[in-house]
Amino acid sequence: MTTSQLDLTKLGEEVKNLAIDSGAALVGIGSQERLKDAPPSADMSYSLPEAKSCIIWVYPNSIDALERFFSKKDRMGVKYLKHFAYSTAWKAAEKIAKFIEENSEYKSLPVIPNYKYRRVEGRRFDQIQDEKGYPDFSLRYGAVAAGLGHLGWSGNLVTKDFGGSCYLGGVITTAPFEADPMAEKNYCNRCKTCVKACTAGFFHETEEEDEYPVVIGGYKQTYAKREITARCGFTCMGIIGVSEDGTWGTWAANHICTKSDSDEVWRDPEYRKNFWGNLIMSNKTPQKLRKLAVQIITSYSEGFQAENAGFHSLPDMNPRCGNCSYICVKDHKKRIELLEMLKTSGKVFIDDEGREYVEKTSENGEKVVYYPPTQEEYFKELE
Repeated sequence: MTTSQLDLTKLGEEVKNLAIDSGAALVGIGSQERLKDAPPSADMSYSLPEAKSCIIWVYPNSIDALERFFSKKDRMGVKYLKHFAYSTAWKAAEKIAKFIEENSEYKSLPVIPNYKYRRVEGRRFDQIQDEKGYPDFSLRYGAVAAGLGHLGWSGNLVTKDFGGSCYLGGVITTAPFEADPMAEKNYCNRCKTCVKACTAGFFHETEEEDEYPVVIGGYKQTYAKREITARCGFTCMGIIGVSEDGTWGTWAANHICTKSDSDEVWRDPEYRKNFWGNLIMSNKTPQKLRKLAVQIITSYSEGFQAENAGFHSLPDMNPRCGNCSYICVKDHKKRIELLEMLKTSGKVFIDDEGREYVEKTSENGEKVVYYPPTQEEYFKELE
């Protein structure tokens, strides 16, 4: 069958409605033409030959959940939202791709929301072994092409309505949809709060990334120079993470800070290999922390093996960092408030039974120790 321009317009409208119906707060359509000068992971044809359009949508974080996360009251609100976003993004992508193919002559492909990287020398990307990973298709680049925002200093998408504290879903298709207008303003104000909230030293405070020029729709996107993926991975997964002065941390119980480590050290594969080995095998690391590191990796295994974060179960969704994107909410004053919450939130520890607890110093200088709610306790409180 041949689809007329009117039918194509209606198809695009229906596709957007499906994204909104899934719970998305923003949705836009971008074109391969706008991405032709962007890095390789912006090339839709790598995943779907002759792809011409991408549909990208946004699930924002909750301010209340973020406040509780950064103050270490609990991480269950963010846990639930992260699980909802990844699982829903994948289900919605499958539904939208199927809808396009059933209602037109065009081919479509649901984009995996995370964990899917291009193969390295014919094998699966390894966060420890390989320096950098590149997705089959970058949802961030697609989102810029779809007019949802621009890349902020952290490299994450920054939208007008929600800042960078959000998750993305997407579909690529051979349907030549009309692209939505590009966002005129870049809503990243270079406050560098993302850098201040990162204990890994993953991206630089002043240097711009120059490995690939990121030109989308004729507009050059600029963001911070990033280091190798492992530098972020150890901290983002929650295996390590503490501030340089040792007074606050992520939701990690192993209080190692890598922010002051040199880039050259991290580029040494033997260093990364030994660092990982010490975390899970060396007697220098307390047994309960070694056990926790293995548990964390195991909790990611289902999604990693499937190369799809949409397959994470709720119990195995355990956000412990993600600070650079979480803290980038729309309101700059709120970002500063969240950063202050983080810096006064103390540190997470693990007791002999393997349960996490928090130690912090109150405004009166008194030591405070408490146990955040477990998943069962948290959801029971909501009943």
